[in-house]
Amino acid sequence: MSDYIVAIPSYKRAELCRDKTLAVLKHHKIPASNIYVYVANREEYDAYVQVLDKSLFNKLVIGKKGLVPQRQFIMSQWPQHKHIVFFDDDVAEIDLTMSPMFRGKSLAYFFKTAFAECKKHHSFIWGVYPVFNPFFRKGREEMSTCLNYIVGAFYGIINRPNLDAIRLTITKENGQKEDVERSIKYFIYDGIVLRFNRVGFQTQYYGKYGGLGTFEDRLKPMREASQKLLKAYPDYGSISTRSNGMTEFKLKKIPARNGEPGTAKNTTKKNKTTKNKTRRNSKA
Repeated sequence: MSDYIVAIPSYKRAELCRDKTLAVLKHHKIPASNIYVYVANREEYDAYVQVLDKSLFNKLVIGKKGLVPQRQFIMSQWPQHKHIVFFDDDVAEIDLTMSPMFRGKSLAYFFKTAFAECKKHHSFIWGVYPVFNPFFRKGREEMSTCLNYIVGAFYGIINRPNLDAIRLTITKENGQKEDVERSIKYFIYDGIVLRFNRVGFQTQYYGKYGGLGTFEDRLKPMREASQKLLKAYPDYGSISTRSNGMTEFKLKKIPARNGEPGTAKNTTKKNKTTKNKTRRNSKA
């Protein structure tokens, strides 16, 4: 069995999945045997079978409808501590060139090293920088362990399918801000989330169809999800609204906690935070 598997949740975007993420993984020589595409139902399965290149992936799997239920389904299909890399279906590029650790290395090497660093630092999740623009990545530390946003379009976990403490509840209904809730819950339970700040990728966060919907469709659910997160986790972030109307739940840069997983204090306890020195307009 391989060291890791790649899971791609996809909904009504068979052509995009084929032309973007699957093509990118092929370009980076990720073995097709490691790659699994997950769809919502039989109708979607039948449509994807007609479109996807069968040489680019191992198996097409019928899972659950909805991003959060689908991710939970994927986790339930794999054993404890399995290494799972999650990709959105529209990743157009992955850039390792700005990282001294990974420049000139393969994507498979990055995956394996990322999971090795997780074990070294006692983290069960790793992520990459959420903005592709090299300007925002070039001056950053290679890795960070504080509470940081782990973007849902490209991240990896060491699987714990039955751990209720990391199961998403606030964002389960519509999937908005699900990656923010995940970042918080992993940090609360493990005391750390690991992010590679020099690694970037290109994706279209708001599409015309499929996925989580258009930008306009998501404005109200974004606001509602952010308000729920603020009510549940007031000491872990705050709400900000951009000029375009998009609501964000900005995470505080709380330092990683020493100790065994599951030893976090009550989430209402005040936490000291480090000053956020990120550049303006950064998604960090």
